[in-house]
Amino acid sequence: MKQAHKLLALFLVLAMMFTLVGCGGAGSEKQEGSALTKQADVVVVGAGMAGMSAAIEAASQGAKVILLEKQSVLGGSTNFAEGIFGCESPIQKEMGITVNQEELLREEFEFSNYRVDGNLWKDVMKHSGEDIQWLMDMGVKFETVTSTGAGNKTWHVYEGFGETVINEHMKPAAEKLGVEIMTSTPATELILKDGKVAGVKAKTKDGKELIINAKAVVLATGGFANNKEMIYELTRVDVDNLVDRAAPGHTGDGINMAKAAGALTGERAIVMKLGLTLEGTPIDSHINTAGAMEPSLWVNQDGKRFCNEDVVWYYTRAGNAVTTQHRAFSVMDSNEIKRLATEGCTVGYGMYVTPGTKLDKLEAELQKAIEKKLPTVFKADTLEELADKMGVDRATFLETVKTYNEYCKTGKDLDYGKDPQYLHPVETGPFYGFRLKVANLATCGGIRVNQKMEALDKDYKPVAGLYAAGLDCDGFTGDTYGLTLPGSAQGYSCYTGRTAGKNAALYAKGLTS
Repeated sequence: MKQAHKLLALFLVLAMMFTLVGCGGAGSEKQEGSALTKQADVVVVGAGMAGMSAAIEAASQGAKVILLEKQSVLGGSTNFAEGIFGCESPIQKEMGITVNQEELLREEFEFSNYRVDGNLWKDVMKHSGEDIQWLMDMGVKFETVTSTGAGNKTWHVYEGFGETVINEHMKPAAEKLGVEIMTSTPATELILKDGKVAGVKAKTKDGKELIINAKAVVLATGGFANNKEMIYELTRVDVDNLVDRAAPGHTGDGINMAKAAGALTGERAIVMKLGLTLEGTPIDSHINTAGAMEPSLWVNQDGKRFCNEDVVWYYTRAGNAVTTQHRAFSVMDSNEIKRLATEGCTVGYGMYVTPGTKLDKLEAELQKAIEKKLPTVFKADTLEELADKMGVDRATFLETVKTYNEYCKTGKDLDYGKDPQYLHPVETGPFYGFRLKVANLATCGGIRVNQKMEALDKDYKPVAGLYAAGLDCDGFTGDTYGLTLPGSAQGYSCYTGRTAGKNAALYAKGLTS
């Protein structure tokens, strides 16, 4: 709340300055009836990585820019981002890291089964090193360049998460260029005139209607991860298998406004299934790490195994595996609980819980969960009782465990070929079961765009004056978010935001059609 007050106070100071001296920022405001009216060249909707990049780039081109943010704070999902994708960046060169753009592009095409926008991805790849330098020029610092367990060394890890990048570096850069930032101001509708976008309607913090007349609008609202109806409509993922781990406010506003303006939407939208999780537990807790992110025995609603559990290493594919089932559970015995506490976890969860961390809080967290009757955690003295508590067929489950334990003894998984090092038997009570769900970190895709980030209609013609960036726009992924290029969502958002902002400014100034 204090941060929101500071942001509001800063906005008021800036607004007074611009009114007094008549320079920079958006034009003077007017009161027309009950609505407040403002003028701008470019309005950017959403203040995450894509929106901030768009606003800064548009202002750098000399445009008068207003940046609208629905929430009381800036950043959106970027606040929780650990790093950003970059290829042939200054830091990689300094560290002696060699990555080949053409090879990385081929990997991304093959992973997505060629369902990404090839031209757009080529542009992202080509300019990603420049984007890293652009951020560094604003003062952004990086701890290192590394990879995830499955990826290339393209992950430029931020110092202080994305929240620091947004609030300590990008926000001051935007304000220095005269961008007027309005928080707690959700855009509600695009203004159309003669088939062209001519501005935005919004609601101010005190609930009044705000009309911003502008020549171009950039939509960068971060997707629809908080909108269960849109998730099912556009992706057909059973939302009961998802846990909303996304930043608040991502309800598909940009996509819906674009659709109402005639843009083509919803063709290739997906959920970013970033790892498994236990609903009702903190993402960095030891119980979440043990129950959801270990290659232990997994069973479905019928009490049967359904995949090689070491897929857990590849977060998004693990999410695919679990969402193919009606329900899924991980199962382990008391020996495994003790092993995780003394020897450490296998996979962990990104920078929150690193691989090898000793889960010494696990037993206490388990006890607390059982006492609170958390519906995602089950404990039983016998396997029969555990099956009943999880609601799976007892006989099938017992046969599954028996077969699995035999594989553990021989060191050979004859069903799915799991790596022998992850074969730990389930034989010593008490026994534990965990209801597996998938962490819904964000959504990808929605608005069809071209390389200039212009929103396209059903005939693939630009909707005049309308641009989209970041997770609001299409072309980024196939049916699964890839981890071979870690940090790609941030990298994509930075590049598409910069490109949308630049082209929106040029359009607003009459320098492009």
